[in-house]
Amino acid sequence: MEEHDKPGLWDRVKTELIFRVLWLVSTVLAASVRFTVDGWERLEKLISDGRGGIVVLWHGVTMLPVYYCRNMGLYSIVSLSRDGELQNRILRSRGFRTIRGSSARRGMRALLESIRRLKEGAVMAVTPDGPKGPARKVQPGTVHLAQRSGCPVLPVGVACRPCRRLASWDSHLVPWPFAKAVIVFGEPLYLAEDEDEKNAAERIEDAINAAERRAEDILGRESGSE
Repeated sequence: MEEHDKPGLWDRVKTELIFRVLWLVSTVLAASVRFTVDGWERLEKLISDGRGGIVVLWHGVTMLPVYYCRNMGLYSIVSLSRDGELQNRILRSRGFRTIRGSSARRGMRALLESIRRLKEGAVMAVTPDGPKGPARKVQPGTVHLAQRSGCPVLPVGVACRPCRRLASWDSHLVPWPFAKAVIVFGEPLYLAEDEDEKNAAERIEDAINAAERRAEDILGRESGSE
């Protein structure tokens, strides 16, 4: 945060308390979930290749993939807002590395640092409709990140039952205890540096949505076989 934006003591205490509650609740819930993962080898290859990669998933389904992919050294871009500070602490507690910035503040700095990290071989997890939406619509920053880094984009889909959808802009998914969940890592796609921005955004959207449909299909088959 900027010097003049540093929170006071009470704000820091509140943030600490909220973080501890969120961490405990999300950890207990996610640890109870029965996971099925499809395409895990694609993420492993992205990491082992050492050439960089961008993992993309919708903002509203991050809880379970963040837990499942903990301690893998993935990077993520997190906004400088107070909500972003909570997200930053959750991610870092799960072993993620974070780059702070958003379209509203320090966006260019965050973009340039992210491109540099990707070219060094990092794998980044990005919510292309974040931090404030509109939900399930890819924003230009993700397209620029992929085009300027030249890295593959790996779409992720998530399905879970039973779960609750919060009344937030992203309809955030929260699993019930002992729910079943499916995480799908789809086929990677590449964006040409000169590809039309709208077309590139639509291709990423289609890829994430296809991964989500596959996750729902797998979850439906598994639930039906019980």
